[in-house]
Amino acid sequence: MRVSVLGFVRASVRNKHGFHAFLTRGMAKIQVIMALTLDGFLPHEDEMLMRWVRENKRHGFPRWQRQATFHIYPHYGLMDLLNVKEKHDKDCIYLAGVGDGGSAEYADGLFRYNLVDETVLFLLPLSYGGGIPLTGEFRSARWKLLGCKTFSNGICRLMYKRNG
Repeated sequence: MRVSVLGFVRASVRNKHGFHAFLTRGMAKIQVIMALTLDGFLPHEDEMLMRWVRENKRHGFPRWQRQATFHIYPHYGLMDLLNVKEKHDKDCIYLAGVGDGGSAEYADGLFRYNLVDETVLFLLPLSYGGGIPLTGEFRSARWKLLGCKTFSNGICRLMYKRNG
């Protein structure tokens, strides 16, 4: 096994035809979870539907928080994040949850610098017409829908993976 310049672990495997194939360990992924209104704003903290998203252990934020390897919060350096992302394998998940203005601003930075690999969006069936916008810094990218689930309270959960 060899370690490449970028820190990837490579294993050389010879197939039945005598050719070498290289297996890479991959990189950790950065995942952002957030709830937003139909018009793209951060729901108010006391909103009943937002409370459901924050507290529902089976379908809401707690489910994704349990699956994460590391939780990242505002003030975690973006350059530091790039450095550690390369040192972990693809099963490692760095999770940034959006629940207030500070975490929304941090997530904006993650999207601005194309660091987000997956995003889980909880779309709440309401609109505010103003507030803290959550989609202002999305860069041009293609996203692949990995899953969609609707709930009886009208919330729709969308999970996307960045293509490319």
